Amino acid sequence: RGRGRERRGLVPMRVARRWWSRIDVCAHAPRASSSVPSAVSWVLHRDGDVLVVDKPAGVPMRSVRGVKGVDAFLADLRFDLAHPPMTVHRLDRDTTGCLILARTREAQRTLAGYFEDRARVARRGSGRSPETTSPESLGDVRRVYWALVSAKSTLASRGTIDAPLVTTHAGVTLKPGAGAKPAATDYEVISRASPDVVAPTEAGRIPAVLALQPRTGRKHQLRVHCAGALDAAIVGDYKYGYRDVSRTGGVADDWRRKLRDVDESTRRLGDGLVDGEVRGAGVPLHLHARCVEFTHPSSGERVRVVAPPPSHISLACEALGLALAGGDDDGRLLDFNRR
Repeated sequence: RGRGRERRGLVPMRVARRWWSRIDVCAHAPRASSSVPSAVSWVLHRDGDVLVVDKPAGVPMRSVRGVKGVDAFLADLRFDLAHPPMTVHRLDRDTTGCLILARTREAQRTLAGYFEDRARVARRGSGRSPETTSPESLGDVRRVYWALVSAKSTLASRGTIDAPLVTTHAGVTLKPGAGAKPAATDYEVISRASPDVVAPTEAGRIPAVLALQPRTGRKHQLRVHCAGALDAAIVGDYKYGYRDVSRTGGVADDWRRKLRDVDESTRRLGDGLVDGEVRGAGVPLHLHARCVEFTHPSSGERVRVVAPPPSHISLACEALGLALAGGDDDGRLLDFNRR
């Protein structure tokens, strides 16, 4: 009887909503790739205790539903050791860039402790001004991300986002009060598109590149802070506010058309796991873990590793006339929140 109703289109509304929701999610979710390059090519830094790899887009931390995760590649990264490296923190599935792995149990305890220190100090520091909390006090690791965003032209050049986050069944939201976890992010605009290169949208939005340095490590923190606090959703982040022609079905604005053209180009060329087999219908997430700096667990020396931006980000920025910092500027970005 139920099947008959479905054939005649008499589907209960609650089921129809759930069905459309699934279509919406599936349309923009990366899919598994049939040809995965060796994880050895991801290595940016290697010593006896630590690996830093350049995680491609479309790779979750754990394998799920036929999609290989970082855990499936760890055995390829043993090199001279009998056991694979171990994870100490995470990156979102579609975020690219620096991911720290520990090669020994001792290194894992130390490195994981850096991130635990950040969470512990954040809990203690709830209600404290971000300006009075130094990066060093939030654990001995510092990370800088690059994000291509859809921003208002009036966005301030730099600042600190101090906005608590709550995780619900629908995702992460900005919500102060009971149950909220402290979350803080420093940001700096490192490039804005010129109107001579790309026309702003009807709503007055322009593409811009932000450098983001999280003081805490909450789930989806950077994505929610950009979209909710700065009103500058990250390009390709359909979960948290980004919209383009693939969702609206209308004619894309000038610079969004450029992004679609770049997306088609990178699909044809391929870029590690960022190719037509991995990506869904929309443009990919343009969030990249650019730099990581930490105290080495054995030597005590500071280690800084930089990951080159993937082609879908570098080509998009080139098409939009956005300059990406490089060389010595990477060190400057790691210091931009020292006030």
